[in-house]
Amino acid sequence: MTTRWARRTATAAVVACGLLVAGCGGADEQATIDWTNGLCGSYATFREAALVGPAPATDPEGQARSLATYLGDTASALDTSLADLDGLGASPVEGGDQAVTKFRDQLTRYRDAFRQAHTQVQGLDLDSRTLPRDMEGAVAPVLALQDTDQDPLAGLDSAVTNAAAKAPACQDLSRLSGG
Repeated sequence: MTTRWARRTATAAVVACGLLVAGCGGADEQATIDWTNGLCGSYATFREAALVGPAPATDPEGQARSLATYLGDTASALDTSLADLDGLGASPVEGGDQAVTKFRDQLTRYRDAFRQAHTQVQGLDLDSRTLPRDMEGAVAPVLALQDTDQDPLAGLDSAVTNAAAKAPACQDLSRLSGG
């Protein structure tokens, strides 16, 4: 009888430990989803600024000024996005550190391209007869971004992508990038 009681107690203890671990897993899963949502959310400020586009203008000089403002504002938004990413904290998920590195690298590339284009547009001669063509050349660094991998979620560890599938900011990011 004592052996049977000991087995039942041991079985109950194993089941209880399993439930406790599963309960902790649920909390860990939510923490992972929340963290991953913050990861994808780091793109929000940039995305909002980039989608605005330059204000319309009818003359080339106004277009150049508007374009310079847009590029500068978007570069500043990218600074904010990078700060948001830096404030994310330690990754609670396998592959999270690699995801942060990938996001940081991509956002930094974008910021550098927008800054470079901003500087080039600001340096244009507004009285030049070739101003429209000069603007096209000045934004080449930003246009080149279209040729790079646009989906920051592509190729990440499955633990990150599984959490991303449940994170609202990642779903928004996937819709934006066509993923």
